[in-house]
Amino acid sequence: MKRTLLGGILLAFVSPCWAQAPDTDAKLLQSIGLKTDGPSLLEYFKQRTFKEANPGEVAKLITMLGDDSFHKREKAQKDLLQLGQTALVGLKLAENNPDTEVRSRVVEIRALIQAKVEPTIQAATARLIGVSKPAGAADVVLAYLPFAADQHVIDELCNALSAVAVRNGKGEEAVIKSLTDPLPLKRMAAAEALVRGQAKDQYPTIRKMLADPEPPVRLRVALALASSAKEKEALPVLVELMAVLNPDQLWPAEELLLRLAGTDVPAVSLGDSPETRKKCRDAWSAWLTKNNDKIDLAKLDQVQSLLGFTLVVQHNLNRIGPGGVRMPQKGEVLELDALKRPRWRFDVPTYPVDAQVIRQDRVLVAEYHGQRVSERDFTGKVLWEQGVGGNPIGVQGLPNDHVFVVMQNRLVEYDRNHKEVFSHNRPNHDIFRARKVRNGDVVYVTNAGLFTRMEGATQKVIKTFHVGNIPVLFGSIDILPSGGVIIPDFQQNRVVEFDAEGKQVAQFHVQWPNSVMRLPNGNTLVGSQNTRRVIEFDRNGQEVWNYNAEGMVFNTRKR
Repeated sequence: MKRTLLGGILLAFVSPCWAQAPDTDAKLLQSIGLKTDGPSLLEYFKQRTFKEANPGEVAKLITMLGDDSFHKREKAQKDLLQLGQTALVGLKLAENNPDTEVRSRVVEIRALIQAKVEPTIQAATARLIGVSKPAGAADVVLAYLPFAADQHVIDELCNALSAVAVRNGKGEEAVIKSLTDPLPLKRMAAAEALVRGQAKDQYPTIRKMLADPEPPVRLRVALALASSAKEKEALPVLVELMAVLNPDQLWPAEELLLRLAGTDVPAVSLGDSPETRKKCRDAWSAWLTKNNDKIDLAKLDQVQSLLGFTLVVQHNLNRIGPGGVRMPQKGEVLELDALKRPRWRFDVPTYPVDAQVIRQDRVLVAEYHGQRVSERDFTGKVLWEQGVGGNPIGVQGLPNDHVFVVMQNRLVEYDRNHKEVFSHNRPNHDIFRARKVRNGDVVYVTNAGLFTRMEGATQKVIKTFHVGNIPVLFGSIDILPSGGVIIPDFQQNRVVEFDAEGKQVAQFHVQWPNSVMRLPNGNTLVGSQNTRRVIEFDRNGQEVWNYNAEGMVFNTRKR
């Protein structure tokens, strides 16, 4: 699952990365012998910032990556690998090269060069810099940005830069200078940081960047001006870019527009073709014209930062207690902090199979044997419950405080007064996964692998296609802002992504997956019931985090 750098960087702005507590990051660095005072944090990045290789030499080698001669292509790749991290600036500039062969080799070379870096440590260091704000931080962060380990680190560096870019109401000289840097990555980071820091004297210059020659830069600047500066003039740029960029780059813009639209959402999604994106652009353009006077950009301040907590719903089969005594089987819901330590946990005797944290300290639980969903606090105390007349296999808290429940023969939505406001019956008892989408559509997948998307209000079927059998009853799918879907393919040991039309666009290997969730940083969280593991994969399908559970993992989510 490959994502482009210029698109991925947008994620830090719209959905901030895990907001871990400073003491957690400090303990992590101290555990490997690193100091956490301001100068030491900056020194960590200084030691990993390399002098850029001769730009002309790098450009020449990158051009040779597309040579007709296989021997020359291979030699150029070998030479770039030998340059190592000093070539990363040039390689990042080449990520949008029109030559497919060049782009492919650039991605491969970057992955090989960065294979031995320390993304977890780098991200923690960046967060601590954002908290402590040591003098000279802006210069150091900007200099290191092209050498960051991965997209998650870039996101954290951008957040740190936003915290240190403005002092006493004035932008740091290094950040202002970067507004015209040749590297789009630096231009984007600098513009966002100055807007988020409210360096208003730089707004005229930043507004001109809405016409930057690089569409991803225009997107980043428009997002910053709309969300932080509350400038409506940036919205038409976001809409127009829908016909230019791909869904992986555009979904933050769509998310922003969806939050502004509320319930008045155009019945379109980005899709995965030029035609569908133009249709989406036209629909949002019409919405913008119609609603311009009523748009309230203050709604954008209501989004919560993600915390880096991982929820696990598991069933313990073979528990051994003190003295080797076998303990009773139990269902359990727990949440881990960033260091994989349980923050809270509680037993549910009625076979919990799905759960979701809602509000600040409440958990929705689907209780399979109890034939109900319940809302509990972090001690497990029941605060609200709803009998559903069947065995629930999934539960979803909705933005309007309603609860969407998945059963094999029925999908149903309840309001907080226990009133049923939506239901869809499936006599074949073959629903294995389902979700309600933000625009009101409902999707479900049968155990035979038939994906169906229908309008929530009319239950008119919009699209159907096959995604492969789903033989495991408990688990989850995830619906993407582009209209696509991520499926855990248990039988073929893989996670598969389909676009809105049912075309397979990406996959990666994982043993016996049954639940999946796409994270805001572009990574994918996967639960494996049989291996009792929770794993996070990056965009290239590489494992970057894992947790060995005590029982069979029915579902997992991150928040």
